[in-house]
Amino acid sequence: MSAPRQPQPRAGSGASRYRGGGAAATGTATGGGGAGGAAAGRAAGPGLRLPPAPAMALPRGFSLILLLLPVLGGPGATITIPQEYGQHDFLQPPELTEQPPEQLVVFPSDDVVLKCAATGNPPVQYRWTREDEPFVPEEHPGVSLAPGSGTLLINASLAGRLQGRYRCAATNALGTALSTESRVIAENTPQWPKEKVLPVEVEEGDPVVLPCDPPKSAVPPKIYWLNSRIVHIAQDARVSMGQDGFLYFANALVRDSHPDYICHAHYLGPRTIIQKEPLDLRVAPSNMVQFRRPRLVVPRDPQPSHIALRGGTLVLECIAEGLPTPSVRWQRLNGPLPLGRVSLENFNKTLRLRDVEEADDGEYECVAENSQGQARRSHLVTVEAAPYWVRRPQSGLFGPGEAARLDCAVQGKPRPLLSWRINGVPIDEVPGSARRVVRDGALVLSRLEPNDTMVAQCEAHNSHGHLLANAFVYVIELPVKILTADDTPYAVVENRTVFLHCRTFGAPAPTVEWLTPGLEPALQDDRAFVFTNGTLRLGPVVRGDAGTFTCKAHNAHSNDSVSAHLDVRVATRIEVPPQSMTAKKGQTVTFRCSATFDPGLSPRGLVWYRDGQRLQDTADSDKYVLSGDTLTVTMVDYVDQGTFRCRAWTELDAVEAEAQLRVVGRPGPVRDLQVLEVDERQVRLSWTPGDDNNSPVEKFVVEEKEELFGARRFVERVTVPGGQPWAQLTLSPYGQYRFRVLAANAYGRGEPSVPSEPITTAPAAPERNPGGVKGEGNETSNMIITWQPLAPGDWNAAEVRYRVQWRPLEPDGGRWHEETVPGPPVVVAGTPTFSPYEIRVQALNDFGKGPEPAVTIGYSGEDLPLVYPENVGVEILNSTSVRVRWSLTVPALDLRGHLRGFRVLYWHEGWVGERARRQVPPAPPGAASPPPRVLAVPGEARGVLLGGLRPWSRYRLRVLVFNGRGDGPPSDEIHFDTPEGVPGPPEELHVERMNETTLALEWKRPRHPNGVLTGFRLQYRPENHSEEEPPEELSFPAGTLNTTLGRLQPHARYRLALRALSRVGPGAPVLRIGSLRPEPVLPVLGSVVVGEVGEDFTVLHWTLAHPQADIEFKVQYMSKTTEGSWHDSGSVNSSLGLFRLRDLSPGTSYRVQFVGRNHSGHHIPFWESEVQTNGTLLPRPASGFATEGWFIGFVSAVVLLLLLLLILCFIKRSKGGKYSVKDKEDTQADSEARPMKDETFGEYRSLESDGEEKASRSSGRSLGAAGAALGSDDSLAGYGGSADVQFNEDGSFIGQYSGTRGSGPASPGAAAPLD
Repeated sequence: MSAPRQPQPRAGSGASRYRGGGAAATGTATGGGGAGGAAAGRAAGPGLRLPPAPAMALPRGFSLILLLLPVLGGPGATITIPQEYGQHDFLQPPELTEQPPEQLVVFPSDDVVLKCAATGNPPVQYRWTREDEPFVPEEHPGVSLAPGSGTLLINASLAGRLQGRYRCAATNALGTALSTESRVIAENTPQWPKEKVLPVEVEEGDPVVLPCDPPKSAVPPKIYWLNSRIVHIAQDARVSMGQDGFLYFANALVRDSHPDYICHAHYLGPRTIIQKEPLDLRVAPSNMVQFRRPRLVVPRDPQPSHIALRGGTLVLECIAEGLPTPSVRWQRLNGPLPLGRVSLENFNKTLRLRDVEEADDGEYECVAENSQGQARRSHLVTVEAAPYWVRRPQSGLFGPGEAARLDCAVQGKPRPLLSWRINGVPIDEVPGSARRVVRDGALVLSRLEPNDTMVAQCEAHNSHGHLLANAFVYVIELPVKILTADDTPYAVVENRTVFLHCRTFGAPAPTVEWLTPGLEPALQDDRAFVFTNGTLRLGPVVRGDAGTFTCKAHNAHSNDSVSAHLDVRVATRIEVPPQSMTAKKGQTVTFRCSATFDPGLSPRGLVWYRDGQRLQDTADSDKYVLSGDTLTVTMVDYVDQGTFRCRAWTELDAVEAEAQLRVVGRPGPVRDLQVLEVDERQVRLSWTPGDDNNSPVEKFVVEEKEELFGARRFVERVTVPGGQPWAQLTLSPYGQYRFRVLAANAYGRGEPSVPSEPITTAPAAPERNPGGVKGEGNETSNMIITWQPLAPGDWNAAEVRYRVQWRPLEPDGGRWHEETVPGPPVVVAGTPTFSPYEIRVQALNDFGKGPEPAVTIGYSGEDLPLVYPENVGVEILNSTSVRVRWSLTVPALDLRGHLRGFRVLYWHEGWVGERARRQVPPAPPGAASPPPRVLAVPGEARGVLLGGLRPWSRYRLRVLVFNGRGDGPPSDEIHFDTPEGVPGPPEELHVERMNETTLALEWKRPRHPNGVLTGFRLQYRPENHSEEEPPEELSFPAGTLNTTLGRLQPHARYRLALRALSRVGPGAPVLRIGSLRPEPVLPVLGSVVVGEVGEDFTVLHWTLAHPQADIEFKVQYMSKTTEGSWHDSGSVNSSLGLFRLRDLSPGTSYRVQFVGRNHSGHHIPFWESEVQTNGTLLPRPASGFATEGWFIGFVSAVVLLLLLLLILCFIKRSKGGKYSVKDKEDTQADSEARPMKDETFGEYRSLESDGEEKASRSSGRSLGAAGAALGSDDSLAGYGGSADVQFNEDGSFIGQYSGTRGSGPASPGAAAPLD
């Protein structure tokens, strides 16, 4: 069963006390026996003796509502008899249900009916008093009580004689209730007294007052003004009726003259309308009508005062006369007029204030005004109040020995007088009792006894009204009964609190005691507490608390007991609660909630809620997926964030755990983009930020689209901080702009706002002039003026023109020449060579000119320089670098242009060793001189570092100056030699496995000896040895080009490093790996096919022809369209069977090949085909005419013929001036040295390009410390490198080298001699 509700504890007692409320006081009073019994007997009249009250109970259906009375000065709690206690015919003190009105006005034809009715058991008896004296209806003929009630009926003929104050009393054995006092007023039918009415004669423009004065009545009549045709007199701001019924004219008009102004009075009580004698108003025309300032006719008192009653209606009136007709307005001098409760009536002449409050008192002023002046009258308003209830006494049932308190709190102004009656008798006249006291307006009764049952009346009155309330105190005795069913089962989980109910009833209130299953008092356990309603609270419970508990209840009359059975179960627990998450929009999140249950509890389950709404799987949506103890939220959006709660439940308990889902993302679009024009060139944008989607907005980006000259797309204009939802922009003239705003946070920029309406700016004169103004000549006798035209957005109009001015730069200035053109250039002809000019370019349009332009200095066309550098010298720095210096001391006029820089021209003339071995013959006449290498030095430098030279070489050098037109004459020629350097690496190193312990090595001499070669050094060690271990080392003479390494570790791999040696030192090594293991053969493939094909990839599949070892090979590809070089796509193991070829171009044909290593270590292709990215595999033909013998022979003959033609051409070229030089001085050379090859002396290609264009194929890891790079560390980094620097035609620096740049230090292509 479900856990019981928890009543609120009341500390201090284990006894239960039922609380209830009797009928609320209804303005009547009740009385009874006990302490008020004697008074009740007196109130009932002489000789009337009521029998003593027997044992009593409340009537059936008595209220079951629990009621707590106020506890000021000692609390008293009433009781309510519950329905479960049993049905009895209970007695009830009298309670009035009908009362007479406070005032009753009757007329001669009206009977007097004063209603009075009450309920009670035993039945009530009624008594009346008149003018505080007993009034017996039977003693007055024509007076009677209505059958079945106490209503008093008085014949109309007796009304005048019997008018006065009446009060009704309803009495039974339990007490007396009193009604409020009713005043009966008898009036005759109203009649207007006879009077003689004289005509009212006034002049035009005078004020008029027509009186009414109807007969007085307790109920004021309603007044109407009509004429003899029973037509209402028209009223307006000039003519109106006051609250007194008089008809007021602010100024009389001739048309107001009528003989039948009749005042009618309507009396509602007698339903009678009477009329006054007609009044004759005569208005005489006047030629002397004068305007006059207003004068207040009503109120007549110069300082009127008013008393307004709280909750009532206040009426203030001001009626003025004057000419022109005055208007009236109202104001409150001590504050504003109360809103919502004030209305102005009768053409603003009457102020009506409804529902008056105490704060409404103060001064209210009316102001009557016309063109002649004003009249004021201040009304002083005082707010008072008739008595009203703050707390009214409440009836109640009490048990013997308890205390009762009847509160009566009343307020009013003036302060009301408060008095108590008991059973209708003033408390001062009731015999005193020490157990009865009036404290702070409350009637307190202590230690109640059964004969204390009474009806008390609280009465209050002041000058404005009267209040009366009845409340009874009913003292009752009842035996104990436990209302909770016996043997009630309770189930609870451990560590929770259980409530065992024992609902009792009795009077006096029973005392409740609980016993544990061990029959010990439950309150001995600190975990136990008994509420005032008898409920036992026990907690936290443990498994040992299970068993049968006993509740015992008793009072002075009887006792009772019931049993309660408690079952304690294992509590439900959440072992793994869900964790809060932060997810980006579009992600999927999963919450997990793992719970354990008591195995004996069923049903049970786990449910999920989001923001209080239960989540369930639905067939039409996969948004929420519930599976076991997990909840998956797919494709989260901002609406999905919130609190996710899992609830594990059983029939006894439930536990919950919750987690927060926070969805983050880019901010939403801003709203309400407003554009306010500050002036004709400035706008202010404001907007309302959108949703930040849980990531603070870092900035707002304002984008602009200019629709006349702009790109017609939105571009970023300005960025403002995230806390600034506005931006102020300055616009250009003659533009049409639209704006939009984007918000940005840590997750990016949100969607833009709706674009604004277009903003158009008026045309204006240009605000800027063009930039980039230059004056240069492309001939020696002209100057071309150019500039950067203004962007269309800077035109400030539909079109723009340019005013171009120029004049020679002279000390005294001179006359400006000018020309207005739509755009550049402007060509000035007939200028002296390289002369300076002042130039100005100004923008203008149809609306004016731009600002005053700045002056730019330009020059006419340049001519070739006439000067050359002097004092050219060379400083040798190292084998590859020299420093070149020069000076330029000639007049600047001879430059004939801007000095753009210097060019250093240098030629490589051969090796230093050639001088000792042979004499180079001079070049034959007419032979082409090899082109020099050129190093351009920009600016006014007087030296440069020349690097990248060949060691051990002969050079010649010249320096020239250049300007924008070209180069000047060169300087005198300088010759210098570079020192010897370290040699380059050996050109080749081949390694071959001879057997398990022997390697054969063969190499070639270095391509660049860079000096006299003295020998070779070989270092080697096993591959698995550390770098820190010293390698084995062998040295060989310069003529040795092979060797054999024996007694090596079987099947090992060796790292080999071979260096060439010169007199300077060792050169860079060539590195190789030598393996003594048997090399794997190339893989043998069965078939190769194309699998999946995409736009930029193809998958190749292959099978092996037979089982074989795993062999690694490379996959290479080459485009058939561009015919470039082979590209490595990657390496793959033959056992994988597939390879994904990536980074291809869509719709392109490729050649594809597999490349492996043979026994010698060389890479060779072993499969080739063609493939297209559209997936079509084009297999290479296995045979064709290209493999036929006749075709091979034909191709061979063609090749031989072409070779013969090339030889003939070469011989002819040699005879034209290029001489072969053969070394004949080999007798002094080392016996192992090779003779130098024939070379063409002076040919640029043989000296420079051959060694640089051919890259060395030797590579590998360093055998230890890396070999030092050849040449010096000095470089031409300051001028862009070691090669030439070039200029464009206009002299601008390019930064490229004109010469060929090699991969290392330059070396001659021919071999150097050994000595």
